[in-house]
Amino acid sequence: MVQGVHRKNFGRNQVLKPSAAYTPADEQEVLQILDRHRGQSIRAVGRLHSWSDAVLGDGVLLDLRRLNDVLLEPDGDQFVATVGAGCQIKRLLKELDRDGATLHSLGLITAQTIAGAISTGTHGSGRQSMSHYVVGVRLARYDASTGQAIIEELSAGEPLQAARCSLGSLGIILAVKLRCRAQYNVQEHFTESRRLSDVLDAEASFPLQQFYLVPWHWSYFSQHRREHDRPRSRLARLYRLYWLGVMDYGLHLPILFLERVLRSRRLVRFYFRRLVPVFLIRNWKVTDRSSSMLVMRHEAFRHIEIELFVLRDQLVDALGFAQEVIKVAGGGESALSADNQQRIEELGMQEALAELHDQYCHHYPICVRRVLPDDTLISMASGGEQDWYALSFISYARPARRAGFSLFASFMARSMSRLFHARPHWGKVCPLEADELTSLYPRFDDFRTVCNTLDPQGVFQNDWTAALLEADGHVGDIP
Repeated sequence: MVQGVHRKNFGRNQVLKPSAAYTPADEQEVLQILDRHRGQSIRAVGRLHSWSDAVLGDGVLLDLRRLNDVLLEPDGDQFVATVGAGCQIKRLLKELDRDGATLHSLGLITAQTIAGAISTGTHGSGRQSMSHYVVGVRLARYDASTGQAIIEELSAGEPLQAARCSLGSLGIILAVKLRCRAQYNVQEHFTESRRLSDVLDAEASFPLQQFYLVPWHWSYFSQHRREHDRPRSRLARLYRLYWLGVMDYGLHLPILFLERVLRSRRLVRFYFRRLVPVFLIRNWKVTDRSSSMLVMRHEAFRHIEIELFVLRDQLVDALGFAQEVIKVAGGGESALSADNQQRIEELGMQEALAELHDQYCHHYPICVRRVLPDDTLISMASGGEQDWYALSFISYARPARRAGFSLFASFMARSMSRLFHARPHWGKVCPLEADELTSLYPRFDDFRTVCNTLDPQGVFQNDWTAALLEADGHVGDIP
């Protein structure tokens, strides 16, 4: 046990101040810790690659990194992997690859633990989130009748749907069972388009694509992706070096220099208008393993991020609105278009927009990823008959200079949740109040019921999750 140790998250916007911290070696030790601290607040922590209040905890903290075993078993023509909660995704991918398997869905980051990834709805592009593929969760919690720590398997019904994206609110996740599939190859190439309609039309041919709206250039760069039965390209290794040197580092280092050192808005705009398009090699078609093609070194440089999910029929308006807000925030415009200005006035947010004016220059491409509806209770892509689209807004400003981004993130979350029913990512900057958040999820009451059943004393909550479970948000008109 360690006492008095403070830990910061990846983005350096959250500080954990636990009263006691443990790194248990096995499940039995987890149960012993729970029994020792019965009645106290207890939270598990992953690799802290989250910006929201979900990571916080001032009670007992469990770091489960030593629970990282991987067991892969055949399941018909696919596989099921039983994965220790603290196993990092990059280690899981290596273990699966030994047996010719991989995950159905992959996010950009592989540094996360599997329990942390599913608990906040981590997703990739073109398929459901990782949570959707969870078929079982092994959970440590307290028995309501005896008060003793026990282990329970959640494998069906609403308890499983809740555990697939739980915000750490049901108990301590010990292991996760995931549906996996045979390793496969992905073909990718870049294109550029001025029209969003062209990008969306390409989904039929490239269902795994993700695309970027480049600020100040205002065109769309698409990573056209699809499964392919061709073998790995001869130039795949060169393509990976191109990504590492040009995209993962070459694109980001100038952004860091412009934002953190020069602090020049004029040069930021020039960089995106004139230089960023030079980084991209269009129509270079390369085929490589999915576990190499679908990820990037997004964690290489410290940043902060808000991500908002909208349904497909809201995407065009939402991206147009975001573009206008970015221009106002950067000082290039003093007001939105007439239609959007009227919307803001109807929301009573004119003062918030005026406060944002000329306070923040956006300096990173807006990444857009399609996420198919999940079979969960409260993941961001849960429910609905349409596909969801995640719009990611990232800032590389130093922690001491994030006031402008905070204004921008707050305005975007508050306005887009009301205009487009946009849902903030649970694991990223999440500025909405508890009642506003819960109102975006038609099945939040079902999630609350499962939480109260499995953790009636609320010992596995922090202040933020407890407020969510106590909120009485009116469910919106989301299908």
